[in-house]
Amino acid sequence: MTPTSIADIERRIADFIGAELSRSPDELDVDVNFGAFGLGSRSAVSLIGALEDALGVELSPVLVFENETIEKLAAVVGRQMGL
Repeated sequence: MTPTSIADIERRIADFIGAELSRSPDELDVDVNFGAFGLGSRSAVSLIGALEDALGVELSPVLVFENETIEKLAAVVGRQMGL
């Protein structure tokens, strides 16, 4: 399913992080730094790969380090997708 909003992308990111951490995505605050979730660099790069696969876009792994919250990363990815 192609996202139609930034909120859709936020949900995909939260789903990924929730699965990585064995937590419900609903427990994750979109404006908390990825490091506070315990998300390491390997998981961060995997997140970018998962987003690329799911959304059909090419993303730089650096994005996750420059935009360190679900909210910020989703906004940047959404802009790249024209949302």
